[in-house]
Amino acid sequence: MKNLALTAGLTMVGILGAAAPLALATDTRSESRLDIAPGGTVNLVNNAGVVNVHAGAGRQVILISVTRSPKIEVDQSTTPDRQRVKINTHVLSEQLPTDDEARVDYDVTVPVGVAVTITTATAPITVDGLRGDVVLASETGQIVVRNISKAHVHIRGVAAPITLSGIANGHVEITSSGGAVELRNVAGPLVSVGTTSGNIVYQGDCSGGGTYTLATHSGAIDVTLPETASVDLSARSISGFVENDFPLQQKTHTSFVPKPGSSFAGTSLSGSSSVELQSFSGRIRVKKQ
Repeated sequence: MKNLALTAGLTMVGILGAAAPLALATDTRSESRLDIAPGGTVNLVNNAGVVNVHAGAGRQVILISVTRSPKIEVDQSTTPDRQRVKINTHVLSEQLPTDDEARVDYDVTVPVGVAVTITTATAPITVDGLRGDVVLASETGQIVVRNISKAHVHIRGVAAPITLSGIANGHVEITSSGGAVELRNVAGPLVSVGTTSGNIVYQGDCSGGGTYTLATHSGAIDVTLPETASVDLSARSISGFVENDFPLQQKTHTSFVPKPGSSFAGTSLSGSSSVELQSFSGRIRVKKQ
């Protein structure tokens, strides 16, 4: 009986000892409300974690942050004129957090008409439903932008995959080194995408009478258009293969001489939007939806 009791006691001590580190590693959630003027800007810098931004009512920025370690601090401030809200994640002096301890998750609610600038290293960024300009930059964290209209959307990525959908009447500019770029139902007066080796996918009607430029050095470009797309389209690749399965009317005047397999040009309906597809060695394909 004594041996049995001793064994049970040691087992309980072992369970409590194993559970103790878990209790110390609890997340810390904080919520703040910061006043911002109409047309103001939210600046957020975060290295690791998750950043989610969405639209809300009122005239305040609602910030929810979740930290995983007391080694990390979230700074937040508003300028005296309330034109700028600044949010910054930083490591406390002389602290050496692990990768997991350095993570901070943000959920930010932004009033209508407020612009957002976000910079991260590995933290993925999701922006949904805003009615203001958006400037996003990430090294490797995925960038997702949805349901934005009448705004500038500027995105810079290194190896970060980038996805845009439901962008109406937008001024869109994307640059990326190796990350793939996917655009679905993205339209506006200017849509410009440039990558080094990342693939580019566009699915939509290129509406709005805008200028659409998709360019890559060695990545592939895939464009899918509905029959109702009104485009003046050209595609050129220096050493890659070019193919077209979308019905186009041949143009009588072009800025280059089309070559089967490496370039083509034509119009559909009234050709209201200009579409240029450019690649050095990557494949270009245009097809009908």
